[in-house]
Amino acid sequence: MRKYSDDDLRNILGTASIQNQVIDTRIRETLESIRQERAETAAREGKSDRQRTISTWHKLAYGLGTVAAVIIVSIGICVANPSLAVSIPILGNIFAKVQEVFPFGRIPEDETTRLYDENARSPQNAKEKSYLMVGSDPNIIDEDAESENDISGESVRDEGFIYRDQDNGITVTFTEYYASNQAIFFGVCIENEEEFPAFATMGDTDYQLIQARTEEQYSFRDTIVGGFRNIEGRLENAHTFAGIMRVDYDSINVDDSKYEAACREAEEKGEELPAVTEETWDLYMNRYEVPEEFAVEIKIESLRGYCREVIDAENGNQYRVRGNWEFPSCKIEKSTADVQTIQIGEVNEQGIGLDMIEISPVELTLHTIEPANRLTFAVALDKDGKKLASGSSNAYELAIAGCDISTVTVYICDYDEYMDEIKAYALEDDEKFRSVLEEKALFKTVVDTRHK
Repeated sequence: MRKYSDDDLRNILGTASIQNQVIDTRIRETLESIRQERAETAAREGKSDRQRTISTWHKLAYGLGTVAAVIIVSIGICVANPSLAVSIPILGNIFAKVQEVFPFGRIPEDETTRLYDENARSPQNAKEKSYLMVGSDPNIIDEDAESENDISGESVRDEGFIYRDQDNGITVTFTEYYASNQAIFFGVCIENEEEFPAFATMGDTDYQLIQARTEEQYSFRDTIVGGFRNIEGRLENAHTFAGIMRVDYDSINVDDSKYEAACREAEEKGEELPAVTEETWDLYMNRYEVPEEFAVEIKIESLRGYCREVIDAENGNQYRVRGNWEFPSCKIEKSTADVQTIQIGEVNEQGIGLDMIEISPVELTLHTIEPANRLTFAVALDKDGKKLASGSSNAYELAIAGCDISTVTVYICDYDEYMDEIKAYALEDDEKFRSVLEEKALFKTVVDTRHK
């Protein structure tokens, strides 16, 4: 019976996040039962709307139990305040929204940092339309919402968005991040005033992809990192794309300024550009140490997505938009929960082996050893013999969702033999694949991740 303010309601809904298929099913069953009983009771007893509503919530609470109480509150709030159902943002919730399609699976919610400020407001964007309520219809806008929800002329739709910018009809928002010992994962929401085209699905998880061309300045390095970053997720509706942008530390810890200088010098002299090999790496390259805490400023110059069909003759099946989206400095803190680096240092007579593996709640990365004249390929199996699949463009950055990695078996094979012969067996069954690896692998080791 409490009178909730708009701020109270936003805080409740903005932080409520229960992802459970059993609860979802129970909600549907209970709601259907309530609908039928409510209609029968109303016709039989002629109760008032207020009485029927109170009775409904009591029965819903009893049907679901206390575990889903926060869901009940959320449903009740949206019924009582329909304008909020459209404007409540998915603050801190993109990781949960796209975990089913994200190649690495679930990001640990307890270690996630939300990139918003509940006390901040953006009056200059008071007229801006928001589609951040994932699953809502962006065409349903309460005409009275602005007058009812404005506080001193400030828009509640933009409350708290610190890492948000708009250009060319596109609004990009960084909503949360998780930093492990191997990478940073950013939750990204991209809103379009126009409808997005139908993006193609990719990979085993059928994720959709938007690539952002970025310039990134990190506090621990002098030069800017530039290039395309994948934002992997899905269209939540025609106007809203929600996804995760992964920044591998190996893509930001290399200083190639000496190599760039050598290339410029070679061009001026009309000479062939220098080659970076294992032997010349130290001559041209340095590595930065990625500290436990650092800051990053991100600028996005363009976005592109891969569509199911050809858009036009110029762009083919690519959706492209240019703009200038700039975001303030963001402090990153690495999580130390359930992360470890296990030094292995095993090498066979051929110089092939495993240096170390890195583990986080999201992924496992292999660091192999091979001689300069030999190209190899490594495969990791979990305790049950299930192959760990790659979650990125790096074949050794492996997703561990749904796998038992208490022990990991690593096989290293000749590259050509693996690609031409062994790889095909991975499509058959785990036992046959493991049998072929046992026969063909040049190196094998079993790592107990619990005692390192």
